[in-house]
Amino acid sequence: MPLAVTPLTRHIGAEISGVDLSCPLASADADALVRAWLDFGVIVVRGQDLDEHRQVTIARLFGELIERPRPKELRNESKRDAADSYDGYTMLVSNIRENGKPIGSLPDGEMHFHSDMSYVETPSRATVLYAIEVPKAGGDTMFASTTAAYDALDGDTRRLLAGRNALQGFLHGTTLRRDNTALKSYSHPAVRIVPETGRKALFLSRLMTFAIEDLPEKESDALLERLFTLIESPEFIYVHKWRPGDLLIWDNRSTAHARTDFDPAERRLLRRFATQGEKPVPA
Repeated sequence: MPLAVTPLTRHIGAEISGVDLSCPLASADADALVRAWLDFGVIVVRGQDLDEHRQVTIARLFGELIERPRPKELRNESKRDAADSYDGYTMLVSNIRENGKPIGSLPDGEMHFHSDMSYVETPSRATVLYAIEVPKAGGDTMFASTTAAYDALDGDTRRLLAGRNALQGFLHGTTLRRDNTALKSYSHPAVRIVPETGRKALFLSRLMTFAIEDLPEKESDALLERLFTLIESPEFIYVHKWRPGDLLIWDNRSTAHARTDFDPAERRLLRRFATQGEKPVPA
């Protein structure tokens, strides 16, 4: 059965079928995966059986692995055999606890829309997330097309954003917006270009964007709220309901994502790698 790409919504997301990612890929199939990722922002491959090494091989189709920015002293992950792990690169997203401590990161509850690592100088290009255990309900991941959101802007708003930077920040361990001066932060263009496609995208998110620079605070806050609401419009969103064996790969330059709440008594375990991006190019 040849590799097939099936769009999931009008603006974002495609399901890939006819491929077994546990086996070496033909170059044409690898190229097709990357092309679909660029075209649709997020790709979904169900029913995969991937160990950590194979997931890394797939991740490297989308760039070089990037180390996690979370300080080592704040990581709660259980010790693993160094010979079988990618220390500093692997992130477990899990609510499972051992001796009262989470074995991974971001364990519980909902999480506001964000783009991974937007608060560092060179944000992540791709995120590669694999489901091992999932709850019966909830814990869904919602993806929003920030390119489609930009395309929907009126001319006045485009002109207002042109050439402006936005302050991106994150307090490690949080899943909801926090106003905190201890945030790790970096300024990036509010509108960026995806180099391979030339498309413009809003590089803003409810969790991690705190201000449009060079605007009065009240004007910045009101503009951001309007833009967050636009990005989160149902017409621009794909909601993924996880099954064990799902692999999702998304483009952090053209999408934002969020998580819905779930029963904390149910186990959730996903394994994540991210790849190195480029310093955002302003539109």
